[in-house]
Amino acid sequence: MKLSLYPYQLQFKYPFRIAHGVRTHTDVVYVKLEHEGFTGWGEATLPPYLPETQKSVSEFLLSFSKNISSNSINDWFAKLQPVQSNMSAKAALDMALWNLKSQLENKTLGELLGIDEEREFPLGTYTIGVSSLDEMKTKVEEAISAGFEIFKIKLNGENDEEMIRNFRSLSDKKFAVDVNQGWGDWEEACIKIKWLADEQCLLVEQPLSKERNNEMGLIRGKGPLTMYADESCQRLSDIEKLKGCFDGINIKLMKCGGITEAYQMILKARELDMKVLIGCMSESSVGCTTAAHLAPLADYTDLDGPYLIWNDPFTGMKIKEGRIKLNSLKELSGNLLNQSL
Repeated sequence: MKLSLYPYQLQFKYPFRIAHGVRTHTDVVYVKLEHEGFTGWGEATLPPYLPETQKSVSEFLLSFSKNISSNSINDWFAKLQPVQSNMSAKAALDMALWNLKSQLENKTLGELLGIDEEREFPLGTYTIGVSSLDEMKTKVEEAISAGFEIFKIKLNGENDEEMIRNFRSLSDKKFAVDVNQGWGDWEEACIKIKWLADEQCLLVEQPLSKERNNEMGLIRGKGPLTMYADESCQRLSDIEKLKGCFDGINIKLMKCGGITEAYQMILKARELDMKVLIGCMSESSVGCTTAAHLAPLADYTDLDGPYLIWNDPFTGMKIKEGRIKLNSLKELSGNLLNQSL
């Protein structure tokens, strides 16, 4: 098994503003696994609010690989799963292993997991960060031309009404909102949730700080909107304690360490009668295409990362008539991966 690492920087088409701040790019490390003539790719995406860096990801993966003498994929999986740190690095290696395994066994990743990929995929959202009316207009037009039917509007607690008013002046499409912990307390949340329901909003992600999970029980049931946990739900072990606080969870490969745990999280959520959204951290086509194989098990997807950046060195899943269309992951000819570790 040959492991290669490629540091890279994904560039947003437009500055990406949320309640946490604003960024123009995202550092990533691509993982390439080669074995028996096949190649599997993985991606560690590193927004600045995560503790990992390109250096820490590379150091972890190089050290991990040196401690495995076997070329058996099962051995790599077995040694990787107990890891409880470096989650983005773990996610990158986990997805590369799954991608390689699917080629070696001549099956799709979904087939390996027993997922019926013929069933209708859920609708996927296109994310609009906090932006001016002119910028939002451009984003809405691009998203609709790309095939999106639902939008996710980022709110920050400061100009929420303006954001929704601007969106409604541009489109009558369905929308969800993601607050990224931007509202102050449950009383403010209840008022805004009622207002959003009147605006025909579909769902609300993470209204309050993750330290205020107990207050979510006061919000849930006060209105008709579905509440999804994002920052409050990182790993499989978080789900049980969120029952009664949220209606659903947002599962991201970078948070939970890859496909292996993400699949287990879906099963656990369904066991607790909770809804599921498969999200991303603005990954390129590598991360989003891999995560897309879980989409048939979800209620919604938010795998729009490839549409938010302009320098994706891969191509894969696409959106067609609002839903994911699975395509094979391919490295683009003349890609920009010109430096390896």
